[in-house]
Amino acid sequence: MEETVMEKVSIEELLPQARPFIMVDELTEYEPEEAETSFTVREDSPLVCDGVLSTGGLVENIAQTSAARIGYYYKYVLRQPVKVGFIGAMRSFQVKRHPRVGETIHTRIHVIAEAFGMVAFAATVHDADGVQIARAEMKTAE
Repeated sequence: MEETVMEKVSIEELLPQARPFIMVDELTEYEPEEAETSFTVREDSPLVCDGVLSTGGLVENIAQTSAARIGYYYKYVLRQPVKVGFIGAMRSFQVKRHPRVGETIHTRIHVIAEAFGMVAFAATVHDADGVQIARAEMKTAE
């Protein structure tokens, strides 16, 4: 398998969201069927409540990790504009704990199927020590 050389990019180039609603800081890994992002939870995030990233914040972080993968593909592989997408479905969502302000999380997605602008993927969210704090299966569409 040929290794993908990932260009270093600003996350704002890959996502349709704008700050303060961006729930990922960096695309740290890109492969055609996998991606990983990092995010440091900030106090001023609209999805932080009582010092922790809310469940909705975790869902948005997972969806934006998928969007960053697709955005990178369109912008740097196809050389086309980034498309706007939306969450189509989510299942098997489990939260073991909510990350606290100042904590950095790493979210990895693995594509299960992709066709006609729809992507089904499995996602895991880990803390800096590699301990899983959340997981889900999601479908997104562009």
